[in-house]
Amino acid sequence: MPGIGKTTLAVHAAHRLHDAYPGGRLYVDLHGFDGQAPYDPAEALAVLLHAAGAGGDLPDSLDERAARWREWTARHRVLVVLDNARNAAQVRPLLPGAATCQAIVTSRSRLAGLDVASSLLVEGLSDEEAAALFTRIAGAARVSDDPEALALVIRAADNHPLLLHWFASRFRHRESWTLRHLLDRLAEAADPLDEFDDGELVSAFRFSYTELANPTQKLLRHLALHPGPDITVTAATALVGAPPDGTRIRRGLDDLHDFHLLEEPTPGRYRLHDLTRAFALRMFGRAEPEESRARAAGRLFGHYLTTAHHADLHTHPHRRRLPAGPECTSAYATGFRDADDASAWLARERANLLAVARTAAGEAPAYAALFPHVLAPVLRRWGTWTVTNELYGAAVHALRALGTPYALAQTLIEAADVLAQTAPDEALNCAGEALELFRGLGHPHGCADALFQAGRAHLAAGRGEASLRVLDEALTGYRQVGDREGEAGALNVQGAAFFQAGRHGEALGRVRAILGIYEETGNLLGRIHAQNNLGEFHQSQGQYEEALAHYERSLVLAQRHGGRQELDILDTNMGAVYQATGQTARALACFRRSLESHRAHGDALGEVNTLINLGTMYAETGHTGEALAHFRTAGDVARRIDSGYEYMRALLGVADAHRASGQFTTASQTYEQALTAARRTGSLLGSAQALSGLAHTALDTRRWGPARRHGTRAVALYRRLEAWEEADDLRRRLLEHPEVTGS
Repeated sequence: MPGIGKTTLAVHAAHRLHDAYPGGRLYVDLHGFDGQAPYDPAEALAVLLHAAGAGGDLPDSLDERAARWREWTARHRVLVVLDNARNAAQVRPLLPGAATCQAIVTSRSRLAGLDVASSLLVEGLSDEEAAALFTRIAGAARVSDDPEALALVIRAADNHPLLLHWFASRFRHRESWTLRHLLDRLAEAADPLDEFDDGELVSAFRFSYTELANPTQKLLRHLALHPGPDITVTAATALVGAPPDGTRIRRGLDDLHDFHLLEEPTPGRYRLHDLTRAFALRMFGRAEPEESRARAAGRLFGHYLTTAHHADLHTHPHRRRLPAGPECTSAYATGFRDADDASAWLARERANLLAVARTAAGEAPAYAALFPHVLAPVLRRWGTWTVTNELYGAAVHALRALGTPYALAQTLIEAADVLAQTAPDEALNCAGEALELFRGLGHPHGCADALFQAGRAHLAAGRGEASLRVLDEALTGYRQVGDREGEAGALNVQGAAFFQAGRHGEALGRVRAILGIYEETGNLLGRIHAQNNLGEFHQSQGQYEEALAHYERSLVLAQRHGGRQELDILDTNMGAVYQATGQTARALACFRRSLESHRAHGDALGEVNTLINLGTMYAETGHTGEALAHFRTAGDVARRIDSGYEYMRALLGVADAHRASGQFTTASQTYEQALTAARRTGSLLGSAQALSGLAHTALDTRRWGPARRHGTRAVALYRRLEAWEEADDLRRRLLEHPEVTGS
């Protein structure tokens, strides 16, 4: 990588090794990549021999000079720095001839022909080193008041020392600038190399670029178009439009890797440094016709969309889908052995899929219309709500313009499904529009789906009775069209509504009916879920023996017919039962197994849920430090995936742990944060829990006014949600203190 600090590191190391080499330290710039003619090895040997003090005329031939150099280094313990080498052939004659000597060689090429050499990849600075470099140049007084902005500047420079040096120097000599202004300049720059580079870095890149063969130059230019964090051989092949077998592209990627223009952080996955990307984009604009960008993007969109479609066919075989058009027929698509193989690909490509889908949302309506539909099941699991809403917004806009009412209605249904827990009123609007469209199309099945999503949205918003009424209509619709799977789904949400209302017998009846449907239809995956749901019901009632029996039945089926996700859910649920029955070691084993699996497969929501379970377990066993660590990690993951609902749950766990350990001030502050998060996400239950926590903390500290204020509001919310048990428990504790009630 040009400018990464190879020469600086080599010279610094040579100075530090001064005492180990009494014969001296010698340096020669071989001019491999700086615009000057590279040193011929014989010429470089002349420089070294003269620097070593060799007098008189030197031999003419390379072999004779190399022999004299080996003779001299055999008698002197020296360290030689061979800087900016072009290739192994240039370096080999210059190596010392004795084991007592050493050579440090720097190059932008990997010098694979030097068999005796040990390689060290010089990477960007650590965050701490980068901050120290910027602060030293810019001045501590200018940066100390905004460490967050400094961290963002370092990230913008990708920890590259030369770029950081330029940023800091420019900042230092503009006293009116703040770090935030510097960040704004960087964000607004169409080309960061134009904004801050004085030409040195572009020249350095250009020398490496001109050494590449024409096909490899083209590959580098096209790689810069990829919007994600890394790229595979198949995706690179699609971008370039090369033969789908990828053989030629694989060779080109190896060449770029050898020239340090590309990183391979894990086998088969490649990454461009931001500076390399900026340079390659500049070269793309100069070398490629404008229409080639759109063609390359279309091939990339097609690769990811078609492969995701194939993955979805494996992971959700019974899902109703929109017709697959030409956008889902890419020649560069990947196939899968089974559902686990497909799930693993979706997890690996999560960041790329989101980045490509967002790019398509702004550039390619035909692909924008399909990406959220194809990704719908994993978007729910990934929990990236802001991005998901953005994708569905773009899809709905595209489908309105395309004039495809059925596809629009189906996409609105899926948007409602995703939005139900985080924005129930918006979900209700989507479901309502879909219902009108399906009615206009004379599509009773679609109408039932829309009513089902409306029922989910009502329930999430705390409107239990409205939810039950709408779900009754959905059930009627599903039964009329003979959709037993849809019927089971509607019964499942009805069961949740009955449970929230305290009508536990009716809730249990719904779950048993669901199991009966799946047994009748032979849906083994449905039976796994139904047995799990029965376990959850009995667990919520404190009937742990019955709960464990249902979980074990579900587990037997899941081990034979289920997938990783079902096993992970069962691990988490069985862990909770073991925790409740005092079997801490077994609970911990279940939670850890589930956490490891969620992380391995990129299931961020599952990871958050398991971390919260672990935090709760540690809190209940008096290990406050461990509890706080797990709740905070859950919060970090939730913020990373932009899940306000899960972040709120993590904050409630942190607050509960602080309160249990007697840290009442911190507990109150965290409950306030949780309340803000709950209101932001529209979670009435979360608001009630946060207010209840504030009330309990106020009671603990004998602050009667806040206890009355928060407690009254929490009780009202619990009653609105028909959470009678929680409302009665809090009201009972409030009544224990006459100072609160005024009696």
